[in-house]
Amino acid sequence: MRSFPTSLLLATCLLAGCRTAREAPAAQAKADCGPVIPGMEAVLKPAAFVVLGEIHGTQEAPAFAARLACHAAAAGQPVRLALELPVEEQARLDAFVEGEAEGPPDSAFWRREVQDGRSSEAMRSLLERARELRHAGLPLRVVAFDAGGKDRDDTMAAQLRQARSEASGDTFIVLVGNLHARRDVGAPWNEKLQFMTHRLLEAEPGLVSLDLANTGGSAWICRGMTADTCGQQSLRSRGEAQAPGITLQKNAEDPDGYDGTYAVGALNASPPAFGATSTATPEPR
Repeated sequence: MRSFPTSLLLATCLLAGCRTAREAPAAQAKADCGPVIPGMEAVLKPAAFVVLGEIHGTQEAPAFAARLACHAAAAGQPVRLALELPVEEQARLDAFVEGEAEGPPDSAFWRREVQDGRSSEAMRSLLERARELRHAGLPLRVVAFDAGGKDRDDTMAAQLRQARSEASGDTFIVLVGNLHARRDVGAPWNEKLQFMTHRLLEAEPGLVSLDLANTGGSAWICRGMTADTCGQQSLRSRGEAQAPGITLQKNAEDPDGYDGTYAVGALNASPPAFGATSTATPEPR
């Protein structure tokens, strides 16, 4: 067999384009994303920007985000799964999702005294799922965008704009608290408050914001800033029950809050990944 000089092979690779096994095209990747999500074709357009508003501390919202990201990536769309995690976690997230670290992130953030649901078992499972999808060859990356500060809506929006500028052709699926996901301006405590998603609209006019349809159940929620205010709490259903899936239909009473909803059925609380600090179950309000 005739051998080729290394330099010739390298030149051919540079001209034709070479991919590692990890960067294989999505068409060659195999992953079980589960059943198709009803309504997902309306939002999973190439280079889409989808914001999923969640109630922190449920099993269902992170699982839905992972499933939606899987379907997008399996269809050949490079995906950035953006999570409301501290930007200081990015290096740890990269190492775990890319397979360079054996275990999921275990930092001070995951072991805070006050656990607000962003470091839940479900969020840890979401990262493990992202790792599985990357290992299967899907073009998916995880982005941490919570930069903190006095105005978190502003700093989180800035982080997402920066991430978007670096991957303008990717599909962004953003999981964030449902207040931050609102498109409109104003809150009962501040009529001029501009939420994160509102601050993204100028740069992302095609952005789609979906609120979690709350049909009752439970969530791990903090009602204050101390550990004794955190625990599994009951949720009252709001509105009529919806079939699972995505519905693009603004509420007539709140035309500018969200572009629609995503329904996952009854909600179930997800406790902290590294141990609960409280098991209180206050009455819903």
